[in-house]
Amino acid sequence: MKKAPVRPKQRKFFASRRPVETLALLGSLLLLFGCGGANTTTSPAIGNGSMSGTAVYGPMNNAVLKAFAISNGVAGGQLGSSATDAQGSFTVAIGNYSGPVMLQVSGGSYTDDATGTSMPMQPSDVMTSVVPAVTAGSTTTGIQVTPLTSMAQARAQNMAGGMTDTNIAAANAAMASYFSVGDVLHTPPMNPLAPGSAASASQDAKNYGMIIAAMSQYAATIGMPNSSSVITAMMEDASDSVLDGMMGGTPISMNGMGGMTGGAMMQPTAGSTELATAMARFMTSAMNKSGVTASDMQPLVTQLAGSGGQVPGMGGGTSSGAISGTAVYGPMNGGSMAALAITNGMMGAQLSSSAIDAQGNFTVSIGNYSGPVMLRMSGGTYTDDATGTTMTMQSDVMTAALPSVTAGSTTTGIQVNPLTSMAQARAQNMAGGMTDASIAAANVAMASYFSVGDPLHTSPMNPQTPGSGAGATQDAKNYGMAIAGMSEYAKTIGMTTSSGVITAMMDDATDGVMNGMMGSTAISMSGMGGMGGGMMGGGGAMMQSNAGTSGMAAAMTAFIGNSAVNRSGVTAADMQSLVAKLSTSNGMLQ
Repeated sequence: MKKAPVRPKQRKFFASRRPVETLALLGSLLLLFGCGGANTTTSPAIGNGSMSGTAVYGPMNNAVLKAFAISNGVAGGQLGSSATDAQGSFTVAIGNYSGPVMLQVSGGSYTDDATGTSMPMQPSDVMTSVVPAVTAGSTTTGIQVTPLTSMAQARAQNMAGGMTDTNIAAANAAMASYFSVGDVLHTPPMNPLAPGSAASASQDAKNYGMIIAAMSQYAATIGMPNSSSVITAMMEDASDSVLDGMMGGTPISMNGMGGMTGGAMMQPTAGSTELATAMARFMTSAMNKSGVTASDMQPLVTQLAGSGGQVPGMGGGTSSGAISGTAVYGPMNGGSMAALAITNGMMGAQLSSSAIDAQGNFTVSIGNYSGPVMLRMSGGTYTDDATGTTMTMQSDVMTAALPSVTAGSTTTGIQVNPLTSMAQARAQNMAGGMTDASIAAANVAMASYFSVGDPLHTSPMNPQTPGSGAGATQDAKNYGMAIAGMSEYAKTIGMTTSSGVITAMMDDATDGVMNGMMGSTAISMSGMGGMGGGMMGGGGAMMQSNAGTSGMAAAMTAFIGNSAVNRSGVTAADMQSLVAKLSTSNGMLQ
C-alpha cells in the first residue's frame, strides 16, 4: 500500500524545508527564476535562430518567457527571453544554438477559466515545455506552453538520462495519449471562454482546452484561491508517470499552494477521476461559452475516470515494479497477460502487458504504480485436462484481482486460473467494486468454497503430469482437480472448446451464489465454447442450476476415475471430502 501521508510542510520552493523530491524536480526550472538570474544567463550566440508560440492557461498576458539550453539531460544556460503579449504569444531569440530546448513561463496574469477573473501567476509557479533538438539558426514556430507540456517536461526530467531527445519525445507523446490530444507541443488549445469556439475546433483542440479548464475548475473546487498552483501540483504528480497524488513514494503537500491552508494533501485521484468530474462540472457552467457539449467530451471524461492515473507508455515511472506468476487451465502456452490499474473499485487503465511462455509463466511490469491490480489473460492455447487435446482460448479470459501493491514492488507466484477469475468477478460485483476489502473477501470465499487455502498463491497440481499427486499438498490437489472438474464438465455438456465454461462460472459467481443465475437472470450458454441450441435435454443452452455444485462434483468424480487423463495418482478417496462438500453445497460463496 501507499505510505501514510507525511506531515504537511510549508510550501517554499527556495527553502530547505521543502521535501528533497520537489527540489530535485523543480531545481532546473528555478535555476534562473526570479531575481539573480543574471549570474547564470548566457548571451545568445551569433545567429538568428528563434522559437515562437503561445503560453496558455487562459491566455498568459505579459508573462516572461525564457529559453534554456539542455545539456546532458538537464537545463543549462539561458539562451534568450521575451514577454508574452495579451494573447499569450511570444517569440524568443536563441541565436545559433542547436540541441534540445526548455521553455519556461513565469509571472504575468491570465483569465481563470472557472471563475472568469484575472489572476496573477504566483511567484512559485511556472509553466514549461521541452522541445527536441533544434537546428542552429532555425526558426521553430507554433510551440505551446501549457499545463500539459509542463507535466511532460517534469516527466522527461525524471526519466533515466533526463531530458534527452528520446525522453522528451516519449513524455510529450505519453501526455498526449493520456489526455487524448494528438500533439501537446503543437496543437493550440481551444479557448472555452470564447463564444462558439468549438464550432471550428478539432477534437484534439477541444480536449486540450477543456483539460486546462478542468484544472482551473478543480482548483476552484478544492478552494485554491489562485489556480496557477494546480499546475505545479500536476507537474509534481506527473514526475513519476503515475498521477496518484504522489512524487514517487511521497504524498504531495498542497499547503501554501495558491493560498491553500490547513495541511492539505493532494488527492490520489486529482489527475484522473477528479479531473473528469471537474471537466463535467465546467461544461455545464456559465463560463463554458465554447458550445462544447457533454457528448463531445464523453470519451475523454470516461478515459480519465478509468485511467487509474497511469500515464500510457511510460512503463509505470522511475521504479521497476512487476508481477509474475502462472496462468493455468491445463498448461497454458502463448497468449498475453495484461496488468490493469483498479480505480474506485473498477478496472482502469492498462499498466502493461506481456507474453505468456510455453509453461504459462508471465511477468508484467507495473512500474511505479501502487494500488489494487487486476490481471487479465487472453489468447493462447492450452492442453485440455478432460480430453488431452490442444485447444485455443476463445474470446474467454481468465482474471485475478490483487489487493494493493506498493509502488516499485515485485510480487511473485500469482496464479491466474478459473478460480481466481470467479473471485475477481465476485469482487467486481460487490458493493464498492474491487476494493482491497472486496478483493480479499472474494478470494477467501473462493478458497473456502473449493477447499483451497489461497487461490492467489497456491500452485494447482497438474493432473496431466504422471505421479504429480505424490508430492502435492491437499490444497494443491483440490485446486488442480477443481480445474480439471470444470474441463470435464465442459466435455459432459458438449462444449467443443472448454474455455467457455470459465466465462459461465465467472458469470455464475458474480452474485455470490453458484446456481446458474446472475442475480435473477438465468445464464445463457448458447455460443459458449461451441455450444448449440440445447444441452442435456434442455432447450436454449441455459446453464444448469447445479453446474457449480453437484454438477462439478460429478464431473470431478468422473475425471478422477479416468486413468487415461488423470495421471496424477490422486484417487477418489483423496478427493472425497471436496466431492462431498460440492455435492451437498447450496452454492453460497461465503
